[in-house]
Amino acid sequence: MNLYCNDCASFRKNAICQKCGGKTFTPHESFTELKLPSIDRIRELAKEVGYAIGVHGTLERDLDLIAAPWSDDAIGNKGLMDHIAKGMNARIISIERKPLGRYAATIQIDGWFKPIDLSVCPILQPS
Repeated sequence: MNLYCNDCASFRKNAICQKCGGKTFTPHESFTELKLPSIDRIRELAKEVGYAIGVHGTLERDLDLIAAPWSDDAIGNKGLMDHIAKGMNARIISIERKPLGRYAATIQIDGWFKPIDLSVCPILQPS
């Protein structure tokens, strides 16, 4: 059975999604699941401006990424977000402050891709 959960944006085996509890449905035969953005390309872009990228989450609904400053000349968090958005032909949908000084952005690539959820760790000053 090829069922789909619209809330999780993922295929499921049961009539009720095991992750969110929502009802699943049988998509039209022409349905194509959204693609994940290129993690390798995002890592290249981040490295250009002093960051390393880690992946977390299920890679189902979106692409959850953690960006950590990795060099002494790393640019600010908004600069990183803008650099990745520009390099991926995307736009920043939202930015919000998170615990421990992180900022998170939702970035949407033009086309048929799942969104990028980028959480950027703050640049710490040496003590």
